[in-house]
Amino acid sequence: MIKRVLLATDGSEPALAAEKLAAWLAYKTEAVLEVLYVRDIRLIRMPELMDWGAISIPVPVYHEEIEKVLSARAEAALERVRKEAERDGVRVEAVVKTGVPYQVIAEEARTADLVVVGRAGEASGHEATGLGSTVERVVRTSPTPVVVAALEQHQPERLLLAYDGSEPAARALHIAADLAVALDLPAAVLTVNDDAVKAEALAAEAASYLEDHGVRAEVETAGGEPDERILETQTPNDLLAMGAFGKGLIRNLLLGSTAELVLRRAVGPVLVVR
Repeated sequence: MIKRVLLATDGSEPALAAEKLAAWLAYKTEAVLEVLYVRDIRLIRMPELMDWGAISIPVPVYHEEIEKVLSARAEAALERVRKEAERDGVRVEAVVKTGVPYQVIAEEARTADLVVVGRAGEASGHEATGLGSTVERVVRTSPTPVVVAALEQHQPERLLLAYDGSEPAARALHIAADLAVALDLPAAVLTVNDDAVKAEALAAEAASYLEDHGVRAEVETAGGEPDERILETQTPNDLLAMGAFGKGLIRNLLLGSTAELVLRRAVGPVLVVR
């Protein structure tokens, strides 16, 4: 069950979709929404070109002044999320910490049931095919499943599960079942495998599990490249759930090529389970 949703935001425009999605998830699951803003220790230690609104100028600022700027940004971002979420009856806990963002987010994720981040942060801009470095590291290191929001937020109307029978996919299946019930969403299972018989068997396996948990599930199978078939199937209103893992001795440091490609190009939110 989802009891605590962790939203990591830097207050930037690319993070707005993640803020809206996290608040909606917390509302639907009746969970506490923890809103985390991380003051980047690297900016404090190494003053660089700072953004002062409409114009950007190099300013020789001391560490204390940089901390004040980051604290002000944190307060503004957290207050915005708090007002909007509490208006819908969501309980909000605001947290400000200092450190390397992805490390702090992964630490906070240990006591959350779900982590929500935007596809890109302030430094990454609005590239439709981009994936911020902080986001990528969060997905790779978080002990808790991570939802990566799309650049534009659309309320999910279906849960789409990409299922290949692997251990991470099985874990994604279990979480997807709980989420589909909590969010009151119909589900669809997509299995991509060039062996049609195996694809149908795997898809039926996942659909049976979902239906045993009270979730109506449609089934679709396909051959070809998994990332291409998944991206062709997902719509902006689909919450895509999938497992991800690397191979070999460093598997815990990798997402796997399919997950990475999907995250970079997905038109809707993606739930990644390692």
